[in-house]
Formats: sequence, C-alpha cells, structure tokens
Amino acid sequence: MALKNGKINTLNALGLRKVTFPAHHFQYTIIPKYSPILHDQIDDWIYHNLNNRYYVGQSLALIDNTIVYVTKIGFEQEKELSFFKLACPFLS
Repeated sequence: MALKNGKINTLNALGLRKVTFPAHHFQYTIIPKYSPILHDQIDDWIYHNLNNRYYVGQSLALIDNTIVYVTKIGFEQEKELSFFKLACPFLS
C-alpha cells in the first residue's frame, strides 16, 4: 500500500525500492527534458503514491536527430507505469 495511506512498505524499510540502474525487465517512459528539480519532484511523488520498485534517472535519447538529456522513468509493474502517466501532476 502506498505511503500516503499510512502503511509501511517493506521495500522502503529495507532500502530496496528505488533501483540505481535501469533494469531490463522494467517498463519505461521518458520525459524529453531533464532538470534536478523535476527529478526530485517525480521521485518524491512515486515514493509516496506507488508501491513497487522503480527507477528515475538521467539518460540520453535521440529526438529529432539530436542527442538530448531526458528523464528516464521505469517501473517493475506495467500497471504502475500506467497510473503514473495518468496521475502524476509533473507530466505536462
């Protein structure tokens, strides 16, 4: 259950929820810009509103034949990616 509902997540307590590398089995989306403030806001929103393991980090992508820095966000469960895309207020 999400932290906002008052339940302690076992993965949070063990420090295993946020991964430091983009795992191959995660489902990903990218935001075509990167800023440390946006990174922190998204990380905090995911931490408080979702339950399973996730990744948020900086990556490179090819957009319109230009290599740019993007924010790469991945989730272990595809349903959390769907909820994130629908509910996160920082995606606009």
